[in-house]
Amino acid sequence: MAPFGVVNWHIGRCGSSVLGSLLAQHSAVAYSNEIFSPYMPRRRGERPLPDLEEVVREARSQLRQRFHLFEVKHLHAQNLGLYPGRSREEWLKQLIALGYERHLLMSRRNGLRRMLSHVRAAGTGVYVASIGDASPTDAVTIPLDFIVHGFQSRSLLEWLEEYERGHQQMAAALDHVGLPWLELSYEDHIETSPMQAYAEVCRYLEIDSETPELRQRKINRGRLSALISNFDAVQAALAPTRFAWMLED
Repeated sequence: MAPFGVVNWHIGRCGSSVLGSLLAQHSAVAYSNEIFSPYMPRRRGERPLPDLEEVVREARSQLRQRFHLFEVKHLHAQNLGLYPGRSREEWLKQLIALGYERHLLMSRRNGLRRMLSHVRAAGTGVYVASIGDASPTDAVTIPLDFIVHGFQSRSLLEWLEEYERGHQQMAAALDHVGLPWLELSYEDHIETSPMQAYAEVCRYLEIDSETPELRQRKINRGRLSALISNFDAVQAALAPTRFAWMLED
């Protein structure tokens, strides 16, 4: 019998990795991370792109735990762009047909901090930090006009708009299919203690919390003015907009 399916929808750099690490330690959960990201063009190379259903079936083959959890990045610039003819609702309907009836939606309200994390990770190739790892000491330059996410490039302000728009569209799609889903935010459930998000997911799945070990930590700690080398330029770009609050340290 196939495990009950759980999908975590997000746009990355929002605490999904630390939450996945905690849930992967649960005896009832098999965790497969981002099963579609290896098929993004820069990682797939010349390999053909499998059908959506084939990717899911391969990820869950031989699993014996009660739940199977994987993640999907839900912007069209990200994993959704692999199958450009499919809407978010169509993705959901096919996943539901495959037995994935539990859904999480993660977000990070401060899109500027999310962008800082993206730019650093894209430049260094380091996407997670283990407890005990040294914090980076160099500041990051955030481009104002040309930032690449997967299939698309946009300006900083355009991406901040897209982050919010994409989250709203994903929430609307989840509501449209009519299944109960759990919303988590970095600021409310991860930043202070990722165990808050872990406990929320356990309650949602109706499984007892266990005692996982926290193995990962935040990479970009500190004031934005110290973390962003061109902070003055970023501040000038955001100050006249509704995103000005994101500059606050």
